[in-house]
Amino acid sequence: MRSRRSISDIVAVVLLIVIAIAAAVIIYMWLSGLIGSVHTSTSATQVKLEITGASVTLLSGGNYSVTAAVYNPPDSPSTSITVGELEFTNGTMICTNTTIKSSTIPPGGSDNIHFICMPTITAPAGTPVEVVLVTTQGVQVSYTTPIS
Repeated sequence: MRSRRSISDIVAVVLLIVIAIAAAVIIYMWLSGLIGSVHTSTSATQVKLEITGASVTLLSGGNYSVTAAVYNPPDSPSTSITVGELEFTNGTMICTNTTIKSSTIPPGGSDNIHFICMPTITAPAGTPVEVVLVTTQGVQVSYTTPIS
């Protein structure tokens, strides 16, 4: 009879440890999300840039030619594009271009962004990809389109 009581005590201790670990993980995830949103700069949260259309073309040399039409809403501050990326829809990087010479896009204005990038992974025509643009404030916007 004594051995049964000790086994139930061990099971109770193990259950308490598992519950404490689960609670700690949940609290950590909640706090990391809260802290991450608190430390976001105000200028980055105000930029509301939109990609209204994009095209990706596979060139004969194996590089990709990417063109994106960008619109900056009237209630968003002036911004410009500093980085262009091409990714698979699962987030895998295909290529990036950090030498984009974008003019400043004023509130209510638009611009066509064009860049060429050399892929680390090639994809056939028709594959859906995401065009990702990064502003000077660090805001990322994306647009999904197939490769032509």
